[in-house]
Amino acid sequence: MLDKRVSINFCGGCNPVINRGKIAGAVKELLLSYGYLISFNSSDADFLIYLSGCTSNCAQKYSKSDVPNVVVAAFTVDSLIVDESGMVTEIVKRVRSHL
Repeated sequence: MLDKRVSINFCGGCNPVINRGKIAGAVKELLLSYGYLISFNSSDADFLIYLSGCTSNCAQKYSKSDVPNVVVAAFTVDSLIVDESGMVTEIVKRVRSHL
């Protein structure tokens, strides 16, 4: 067991263009299968996933955390355009490469 803590932090969801819940659920299940501990909307973690439904990126915009992270804002992962069908793989790849 890795015992590394990952938190998935959401925006308020006022204008989502991606299915944040579906993406978060799939990321959670995959990371759990690799032995990570998953929480939601917490800065008390070893790595943060900021999951914003649109390009305003509110999940990360107002964060004061300096914890390593990946930023999802609409169809981008760390500012790179990613098809929604490939987002889960890209997010998990970035978490695993850091931790």
